[in-house]
Amino acid sequence: MANTNNLTVVSGKAPAIVDPLTGSTNPNTAQILNVTGQGEVTVPTTLTEVQLGIQVDGKTTTEVQQETAQRSTAVVDVLQKLGVQQLQTTSIQLNPVYSYKDNTQTLTGFTGLNTLQFELPTARSGTAIDAAIQAGANLIQNISFTASDQALQQARLQVLSEAVKDDQAQAGAVFSTLKLTPGKIIDININSANNPSPSPLVFGGAGGAGGPAITATTPIIGSPQTIEGSVSLDIAYSPNSADTLASATHNLTGASKPALGIVDPLTGSTNPNTAQILKVTGQGEVTVPTTLTEVQLGIQVQGKTATEVQQETAQRSIAVVDVLQKLGAQQLQTTSIQLNPVYNNTQTLTGFTELNTLQFELPTARAGAAIDAAIQAGANLIQNISFTASDKALQQARLQVLSKAVKDAQAQAGAVFSTLKLTPGKIIDININSADNPSPSPLVSGGAGGAAIIATTPLIGGTQTIEGSVSLNIAYSPNSAGTIDLVLNGLQPSG
Repeated sequence: MANTNNLTVVSGKAPAIVDPLTGSTNPNTAQILNVTGQGEVTVPTTLTEVQLGIQVDGKTTTEVQQETAQRSTAVVDVLQKLGVQQLQTTSIQLNPVYSYKDNTQTLTGFTGLNTLQFELPTARSGTAIDAAIQAGANLIQNISFTASDQALQQARLQVLSEAVKDDQAQAGAVFSTLKLTPGKIIDININSANNPSPSPLVFGGAGGAGGPAITATTPIIGSPQTIEGSVSLDIAYSPNSADTLASATHNLTGASKPALGIVDPLTGSTNPNTAQILKVTGQGEVTVPTTLTEVQLGIQVQGKTATEVQQETAQRSIAVVDVLQKLGAQQLQTTSIQLNPVYNNTQTLTGFTELNTLQFELPTARAGAAIDAAIQAGANLIQNISFTASDKALQQARLQVLSKAVKDAQAQAGAVFSTLKLTPGKIIDININSADNPSPSPLVSGGAGGAAIIATTPLIGGTQTIEGSVSLNIAYSPNSAGTIDLVLNGLQPSG
């Protein structure tokens, strides 16, 4: 493989790239490979941002305002004692409530809503949420996870380094397949992404605060943030030696001799800007067996009061997390918390339902046993299962794809050159269009739950398909001065 590891490090004078037709060393006439490398770094989150609401319904504004104020004071006091950071009021609302009958609008009462926002280390956020609900909060409006500013900045720089390494790997695969020697880097373009927004969870309302003290703490496991960026390089290149000019396109026509100089048959010019060019895009595809399984499990509980539901959900969630951690589940994180009121057909409050969702990853061979154990511990929903290959396998497949795409471009160009009796010259330009890694292959899943499980659910992973393309601009010339009519045969009217 062509060595591209030090493309960005100049340890001496870079080799001059001489245009074999003109003898020029002008970089503006150099042959160029265009490649864009992708970088991605996952950063563990350590902070949780929470928005809690205190909602009160009543007959009069004074009654509603008084109750909202008292409960808000209690919630603020609890949160301050727990040492939350960035505590602030984000919304205060007081609205009339109407009923409608026989086209008549009747005032039935008022509803008040105060919303508070705060930040806390994730390890302490579950305790703070439970305590705030016990004190009077009855809406969970938003929770999101974020890494520290320092961690995000370090990750952004790491992403750029990963993107350059990806550039080098892609370019190396193409240069090696085409038997070309990389030269200096002509141009670099950094496309760094901004820091991502905090990773949000999906939430619903809570209600009916107060009641027995909460003895179990809702486990909250922060999901990571992913930083992405790319770096584009324009890399000059040349054949391996002066007498291997055709080596890069050697197999296009089966030629074993150097390609002819490219002469414009109408003007006699050897100016590369007037050279005849064949443009071709080759496609590559590689199928990779999956070895990892990503699972989303839910713990859903229904009950008469919000406190009762939250207590049961917390206890079962703790048991499920404990089982999964003992089984060595990777990337374990909370992806959803919902606590909602339940109404009957007459819009009468009948109770509450809560859903906590956990996501984890395990080798496929162990995933079935982990799902069964989690259900036995208290999970009762299987929300999603998907299969993925390892990062290493996917990266190797991406490079294989580029090699296949180059060979496909060579085969296509060879068929055309052979039919038209043309001799391929040098490759003027190369553009790599590598695909991103595919999303995991999903399964369709439904609810779970029930008695003790004595058999292990078998899971068999599928495959992932990696695709990419490489575009080549290949100069060419007729085999001799007298073969130009072969190319135009049938295009001009007969004499």
